Amino acid sequence: MGVSPNQLLQMDSLDKAARDSKEGKMMEDELNVLTFLKENEPTMVPAYQLSLARGRRGILNRLVSAMLREDIMGLVSYSYDLYVIGAIHTLNVPSIDEHWQKIIQTLHTYGLDSGRSYKIYSLSESSCIVIPVSRTYAFNRLEVAGKILHVSEKGARRLEHAVEFLQLIRSKENTNGGNGYDWTRLALELMNGSANLALAYAFWLEKKKKLREIARKQDIATTFDWVLLQKKLDPDFDASLFFEQLSVEGHNLHPGAKTKLGMEPKDVLRYAPEFNGEAAIQFAGIRKDYAEFAFIEENTKDVNEFLFTEYPTLRKAVEQEFTARGLRVNDFIFVPVHPWQLKNAIPVIYKQEIEEEIVVPIDGFQVPGGATSSFRTVVPFKNGGVPKHAIKVAVNSQMTSTVRSISANTTNNGPVFTRIIRSIMQQESELAEKFVPICECAGFNFKLKKTDMNHLKSRNLSALLRENVESFTAKDELAIVGSSLFSESPITEKIIFAELIETYAKVIDETSLRRAAFRFISEYVSIALPGFLTLMVKYGIGLEGHLQNSIIIFKDSRPVRMLFRDWGGARIFTDRLPVANVKKEFYPGSVTVTNILNEMHNKVFYTVFQNHFGELVMQACKYFGLSERDLWQEIYRICERVFADLESLPEYKENVRVDRKALYRPEVDHKALVKMRLAPAGKDYSYATVPNPLHEFWKTEK
Repeated sequence: MGVSPNQLLQMDSLDKAARDSKEGKMMEDELNVLTFLKENEPTMVPAYQLSLARGRRGILNRLVSAMLREDIMGLVSYSYDLYVIGAIHTLNVPSIDEHWQKIIQTLHTYGLDSGRSYKIYSLSESSCIVIPVSRTYAFNRLEVAGKILHVSEKGARRLEHAVEFLQLIRSKENTNGGNGYDWTRLALELMNGSANLALAYAFWLEKKKKLREIARKQDIATTFDWVLLQKKLDPDFDASLFFEQLSVEGHNLHPGAKTKLGMEPKDVLRYAPEFNGEAAIQFAGIRKDYAEFAFIEENTKDVNEFLFTEYPTLRKAVEQEFTARGLRVNDFIFVPVHPWQLKNAIPVIYKQEIEEEIVVPIDGFQVPGGATSSFRTVVPFKNGGVPKHAIKVAVNSQMTSTVRSISANTTNNGPVFTRIIRSIMQQESELAEKFVPICECAGFNFKLKKTDMNHLKSRNLSALLRENVESFTAKDELAIVGSSLFSESPITEKIIFAELIETYAKVIDETSLRRAAFRFISEYVSIALPGFLTLMVKYGIGLEGHLQNSIIIFKDSRPVRMLFRDWGGARIFTDRLPVANVKKEFYPGSVTVTNILNEMHNKVFYTVFQNHFGELVMQACKYFGLSERDLWQEIYRICERVFADLESLPEYKENVRVDRKALYRPEVDHKALVKMRLAPAGKDYSYATVPNPLHEFWKTEK
């Protein structure tokens, strides 16, 4: 098959980017950031330039780790293992022929780290990639740490940027006839993410310096002591938001963790949480015949009254503007809008509707707030009291794998799901003491007419109001989003999790940090698992319980409750829900509702066990030398305790049997994050099959 001119152009653009990286040139996204900083934030320029290499390697390592886990292009199955001990290089190839002799000699000359393992992947008869793998954790999570090398007839050189790696792997695809992968699209995302990660590192250097200086003056030794002190000193200090904004690294597994396509550097620096991002939420009116809404109270008629009660001065701003325009307030529904969205997306997507006054942006009112780890969810500042709701708004920019608009399914199902969860929690009063829903109270969206095929319109003027995390914490408690447990502490420069274990050990009077870490994880999982498993077994609800959706409440460094939020990604197996006698009226065509049991299982197993617990276990092994097997055995023990309690109820015995068998199967599906980005646009989720660490213990018992 021939290559089209467009394909050739794309291939050339990736080749050029790889050449620029090899020659030490900056990528276009990096240059854009640097130009912006020179003109607007000149004091950040030196830190950004120093952070460029770190940002590039951070994304490169995450990319390679994900591609190894997914075995893309046979990166694992067709590679060889090299072990280096001093000057001895042991390679598990069938025979050390002339080709391998040259490779080993080149690596000898370059000098590899002793005591390290490497994956060697052949690209051709004369070249290969050498990947340092420090350890392989559960679910085939390979930790890539060190220099990734390209070895050729010219010698060995270190790869500095993700596009160099992609270009080399793509050359292998071209040789083998091709898989139809979209390498260029992924390259553009990674170039953008690398530039943004470098900017995040640069900002963090200064932020950390300032916070450490404040802590020194206040004689504070840990992040937790510092945050608790701020809560005492400043009634407007938002402790949960502080932890949300420690998201320097972003998603723990995704190579696109810092991708923000379509956003200029000034927007990233202004709005993203890792830059202490602030967003003044604005509003737009949608004429009622073009609007949809949903509320917790099913019989709510005056939807605007809900917002006017929450934001009293909004009413005055709307009435003034609508009177000037000759419009009736009661003919419209008002929707929160992100300021970036209002400036960049709304005028384009709703151009005709604005001209016809179907959509009316409101100028005279704003709700200032701080960006959470999810960027598009903004928490209004306290200003004398804890706001009732956080505001989740649409942002038409790709972040990780998804354009962060909000579907009509999500806005309409949020309050429906809230009613279901609240009904369940009334029945599960003991569970509700430690496993607490953050409810979605109201949803709004532009209603697409049947004759209009522009689906951007149904997703980009939409919003959800969700309960505010800070309202769930007492004065002596801290709410920490799960993803920030593994962020760097600005006070000690350890990760928050390590700092937490050290404090926890003192609280429980444990001299061994290893034993303290094990006990901490056991307590943590004992709080989280009963909720996730009970909702799955009894009600068919598979929550998307990854780190960003899970907020842990700590008191004296001990986990005491877990909050769970963001239900747009949940999967409900409908055959089980009727048992709860819960009224369910989901939006037509909702992906939330499924009649495929495996979809519900995969949602729980991937987000809770692989993303959430997998990270917890890995960090405990890295920082405290714990046995990974021992930790998974403890998680298995807790699973069995929950299953045993559920199995004692005759009506759920069969569900337990089915779910237990699925949870403990030898291999489980892992969301293939890179393969989805390489696949042609529009393709559904892709999965890779990975070994299940829980299977061993079930197999032993049987």
